Amino acid sequence: MAKFGLVTEGITDQIVIENILCGFYKDYEDLDEEIFALEPPRDETDMRQAYSEFGTGWSAIFNYLGETRFRDDVLNSEYIIIQIDTDIAEEIKCSKTQSIEEIIECVIQRMVDKIDTQDSFYEEHKQKILFAISVHSLECWLLPIFGTSKREKILNCEDKLKIEVPKVSKKLKTEKNYRNYDKLSQDFLKYKKLMKIVSKNSSFKIFIKKLPIEL
Repeated sequence: MAKFGLVTEGITDQIVIENILCGFYKDYEDLDEEIFALEPPRDETDMRQAYSEFGTGWSAIFNYLGETRFRDDVLNSEYIIIQIDTDIAEEIKCSKTQSIEEIIECVIQRMVDKIDTQDSFYEEHKQKILFAISVHSLECWLLPIFGTSKREKILNCEDKLKIEVPKVSKKLKTEKNYRNYDKLSQDFLKYKKLMKIVSKNSSFKIFIKKLPIEL
């Protein structure tokens, strides 16, 4: 049984979430070997998705949540983490003018509705299903590693990351692929640095607070 199964918009999100988990559970040896990419599937030889290099996005996640495969994955994992960016909030009828907490709650409810279309599967297994809702993109969780602004950033974070990263390191690249995002999120592997970064982003903090304290 997998310790964590990951459901994300793309493989770059997968490696960032994996590094977060390994940093948060700093005393859990070889946790990375117990974290599995469920959606999208990934070719381990070249760290690409089996059918697409960059990601299938939120629509694939919503389709997956309604499938038998998702239910099987929940039953065969200790925890499932579902990651989605809220840049799509309005496409699923969630207003982006709400507070960060309200946006997250709305997006989660839309996913729960998709899971529980015909029954109460989510209610029966909600202790195993964790949501990583990044407002408005996962790059907003990465940005505090490289940015110096004291104000929280939630808009255009991918573009801002491309500006800030070269100021810190000429070796790091921001093109969206597995290896680059693994390198960009290395600070998440260090517990103290991780928690300092978490404190600078509200949606990141909400996700971390939902993680079980012990495994």
